[in-house]
This record gives sequence, C-alpha cells and structure tokens, in this order.
Amino acid sequence: MLARLGLFAGLVLVWLIILLPLKAVMMIAGGAGAFGYQDVYGSVWDGRVYGMRVAGVPIREIEMAADPLPLLVGRLAARWRVSDDSARGRGHVSIGGSTFQVSDMDLLVSIDRLGLRSFPGLDRSQMIDMDITALSLRDGRCESVQGRVQTTALVQFASTYGFEGPALLGVLSCDDGRLVITLDGAGADLELTGSVHMDQTTYTWDLELRTGRPELADALALAGMTRSGDIWRYQGSETFVVQ
Repeated sequence: MLARLGLFAGLVLVWLIILLPLKAVMMIAGGAGAFGYQDVYGSVWDGRVYGMRVAGVPIREIEMAADPLPLLVGRLAARWRVSDDSARGRGHVSIGGSTFQVSDMDLLVSIDRLGLRSFPGLDRSQMIDMDITALSLRDGRCESVQGRVQTTALVQFASTYGFEGPALLGVLSCDDGRLVITLDGAGADLELTGSVHMDQTTYTWDLELRTGRPELADALALAGMTRSGDIWRYQGSETFVVQ
C-alpha cells in the first residue's frame, strides 16, 4: 500500500510540474533577477520569454520547451529557439545551481548583439555563425567546450577599400576559466591569426594581420592597429557593451 501511495504521489508531482506555467519554472530557476527577462508567457511545454538579456543586450523573443523531469532535482533543462532581428538560432540549455550547460547550439548573431567592440570600416550588423556542440560553465567559468565560430566580417571590411579579405574560422576552447576563440583566416590581400579570451564581463583580444597592400595602412592605423613591417598587431581588453 505504501509503495502504491508513493507511486501515486510521484505521478501527481510530475503531473503538477507538467502543468506549471513557464513563468513558475523560470522563477524556480532564479527568476528575472538571474536571467534579466521582461516577461514570460505560456506553459512549460510551449512558452516564450521576452526581453531576456544576453551579453547585456535584450533578445526580443525566446521560445522554450522545457523538460519537466529535471525540475524534480532542481534543474532547468529546455530546448530553445531565438527570434530577433539580428539573432536567430536554436539549442538546448541546462541550468542547475552554479552549473550552466549548452548543447546542440546553432546561433547566427550580429557583432552588435554580442556587445563586441567595432572599429572604423567594420559593419556591426555583420553576422557571426556559432556552432557549439557542448559548453559547460560553473560559477561563470568555462570548464569544457566543443565548437567553432565563423564570420565574413573582414571580407566586407576589406571590400570597402577594394581588397579581398579573409573569412575567419574560430575554434573554441577553455583556458583558466575563460572561453577562448582561436581565429585564423586568409584572403588574397589580408591574413589574420590570433585569439579572443572571454569571461562573464570582459574580453581581451590579441590579433595579427598580414598584408602586402600599403593602401590598407591608413585604414588599419585608423582601426587602432600598430605596424611592424607587413604585420599589424591589434591588442586590447574591454567590458561587454551594454546597449
């Protein structure tokens, strides 16, 4: 009899969780204070989060389909889809305690939406394609990651001055708790290698550009780069831009 009562109580608990509105689930996971959203509508199975801030920038709408079972152990796990003028994509997220995990993520987002610094001649509406198989953060520190990023932003930058720039490929890794993007790309008139290190609030970059085109000197100097022969160095550190 006790076993049957326990089974019945467990089924009732699962059923109540399934019937929870998504807003209640988000409150259990930390609420607006943790996620910075404006409002939440719908059920745990088919809900929408409006105005959630990502890198300090609000996203218009995020569709979420949560898995109710992890809530039994205090975790939020959900499939998500981003809908915004300058960001679109989908993936899976799992949040519990100090752990944040992303998997099967495919996101196309503008440079502007990521809060990254721009420089003269670079169009902030240019897109970055992010494909993350798995990412695990604990207390905001990068523990493990597998993925890559791609962008043609430098193709557009170089074409502004009549030259051919590189499409960039970046490989993701973790280093001392920071997310690292190691970049590489080569075009007919411009090559780039380097890395970007990111934590919760800041990012640093150390890039080298090589070009045999002296006509690009003014543009690269204006962008804040320093020259040594045919190599231009671009280093710096900033906080994410909040708009």
